[in-house]
Amino acid sequence: MLYYFAYGSCMDEESFKGTVGEGRYQVLGSATLPDHRLAFTMYSEYRQGGVADIVPAPGEEVEGVLYRLDQEALPDLDKREGVDVGHYRRIRVKVRHRESWIEAETYTVVNKSEEEIRPSLAYLRLIHQGAVQQLSESYRLRLVEHWRERFGVHSVFK
Repeated sequence: MLYYFAYGSCMDEESFKGTVGEGRYQVLGSATLPDHRLAFTMYSEYRQGGVADIVPAPGEEVEGVLYRLDQEALPDLDKREGVDVGHYRRIRVKVRHRESWIEAETYTVVNKSEEEIRPSLAYLRLIHQGAVQQLSESYRLRLVEHWRERFGVHSVFK
C-alpha cells in the first residue's frame, strides 16, 4: 500500500475508481500540500484545455484528496496521467493529513507552460465535484475565485 495525493480530476472518486478499479483504494480524506499552488500548465487534447498541475509557491497551499492505494493500481494511474508519453511524472511529496505528515505520491507536469492555459468548463466541474466531496469550503471558494479571475469562469455549476 502507498499514499496518493490527488489535487485535480482524481479528487472525484467516481473518476478515480474508473481508473484504478473498485476495492483497490481507500479514501482517507483531505490533505494539504504546503508551499505549492494549483495551476493549469499543460494543454490536454483529451480535456480540451489546460490541466491541473502543482507548482512551487512559498506560503501557499494546495488542498487535495489523500488515498491509500494498492501498489498494483499504480501502473493504471501512471497511464491515466500520461507518464509513458512524458506528460506528467510521479513525485514524492509530504502532505498534512489531520495532525500527521504523510509521504505520498503525486504527479506534476513535465513541460510546464509559463502561462496558465484555460481549462474546459467540463474539466473544472470534475475538479469542483471532487473538491465538494472532500475539501474545505474556504479552499473551494478560493478555487472558484481563481478560475473567475484567471479564466473568466463565473460558475462551474450545471
